[in-house]
Amino acid sequence: MKAKYKLFIVIMFIGITVGCDDFLERSSQNLIVPETVKHYKELLQGDGYFKDLYEKTKWVLFMTDDAEFQESYSRFSDYSFTSDNVTHYGDIYTWQSEIENDNFTDEAYLYLYKQVKLANLCLEGAINAEGENEDREILLGQSYFTRAMAYFYLANLYGQAYNEAQPSDMCVPLVLEPDITIVSPSRATISQIWGQMTSDIENAIKNLKDKSTGDYFTIGYDAVLALATRIYLFMEDWDNAITYGEELVGRKPELQDITSETKATSSTYGSTDKAVINFFRADNPEIIWNFNTAPTSNSTGKTFYGLFAKYGVYTAGYWIATSSQSFYPEQKTLIEMYDTDETAKTGDRRLLYWFIPPVKKTSSSYADSYNTYKTLKYDPQYDKQNMLMQCFRTGEVYISLAEAYARRNAAGDNVKAIGYLNSLREKRINPYTALSLGDFVSNDALVQFCWDERRRELCFEECHRWWDMRRQGQKQVTHRYNYGGTSGDAFVTFTLQEKDPAFILNFPIVERNQSPNLVPNSRPTRNEN
Repeated sequence: MKAKYKLFIVIMFIGITVGCDDFLERSSQNLIVPETVKHYKELLQGDGYFKDLYEKTKWVLFMTDDAEFQESYSRFSDYSFTSDNVTHYGDIYTWQSEIENDNFTDEAYLYLYKQVKLANLCLEGAINAEGENEDREILLGQSYFTRAMAYFYLANLYGQAYNEAQPSDMCVPLVLEPDITIVSPSRATISQIWGQMTSDIENAIKNLKDKSTGDYFTIGYDAVLALATRIYLFMEDWDNAITYGEELVGRKPELQDITSETKATSSTYGSTDKAVINFFRADNPEIIWNFNTAPTSNSTGKTFYGLFAKYGVYTAGYWIATSSQSFYPEQKTLIEMYDTDETAKTGDRRLLYWFIPPVKKTSSSYADSYNTYKTLKYDPQYDKQNMLMQCFRTGEVYISLAEAYARRNAAGDNVKAIGYLNSLREKRINPYTALSLGDFVSNDALVQFCWDERRRELCFEECHRWWDMRRQGQKQVTHRYNYGGTSGDAFVTFTLQEKDPAFILNFPIVERNQSPNLVPNSRPTRNEN
């Protein structure tokens, strides 16, 4: 059986990575199917669990107002230094009708359907597989969770935001069977995809409740509650978001206290301070579920440290925005949103702990030039054994509960929203003065504060900022760009208009070419302003 199972794994891996249509069409009739619940569980953990999701979706945040193209230093531009440069992501950053080019291919779509395929296979096979009933229920719960999470990503990348769409609007293909024989899958509706998502997450809750599943590297009940809170928040189902969020914080209320932190693990590029410990680390009490394999090196471009910080050392490229990207006076840059005294090292410690500050260069080549902020919630050069990357964590749940209460706005809800804000912020800010109702002139002001806090708290994690821009009004944003990259070339700007169709990604080119029933998303041609 051991040899048989290994053969199945190899064949299965080949079958789900050769291309989307092949992946959807391939029959299992020639595969050697696993026979036990344990085998299915190992299959899900081996090829599933979203371990490569960060690498496949890291580019999404280049479309947000947290990213800005800047020259590294006023008289220096060497685009040949790295392959992960503007030639890869320029079309993404400027919201072109086609974001793929000779140097970049969108691999997220196929990867997410690979997770769907694995979940479907396990859901079908678990029913008659040999094993204890409790183990079977755990496998079912983990598989339902996997499919719900995959569709959450697919719907929030390739479909309209739930609160901006009509139920009948097209979303993404709905694939529920491990064997798909149709030549080209058609798109399901918003109602069908989000309905399946909620059905799957409710089934995951049912199957994993009161089950022991192990540490935070394994999908467990708390991870399911976290995803349920997120799904219902995006659907603006405040009651369910509150129900599942409060169940989770009742089980796991811990937040990492960073109020004594005054700097990131690296104060300058390439200089790791061993006295400072990563935020995303093994003993962080906030971690609910870790689902990403840490990269071996920042130079691979698999982290936002590599993508945002590396370019600012030797080349022009994408850095964290420090100039206004918005047409709305009240909208600040991410860095401006932290109330931090960087000289005294007091106030909001997230800016001090999660970012490397600008450093003035004094050499003759770069005299009186500065780089800009670099994001560093996790240091790829520091203690790789204990470093985590992408995680579900309680910090997100606290801010989701605050938003859900503020937006439900029933009697007493604003007080509860402020309570969750204070619980989070008192672990982030020192000295801290608690918020009260008197600090907000209206409920709208409180909701906006929740959204701002979410941006501060969840920056550069998953695709949160892009998702939030989509569901928080889809406001107009500009990105500046420099084709030549030299100080003698003027910057131009590109604008993502309010409610722009480019808030929705098109499907990868190869999928559109091979799938005639896959109606594409329309994205306008975009020229510089």
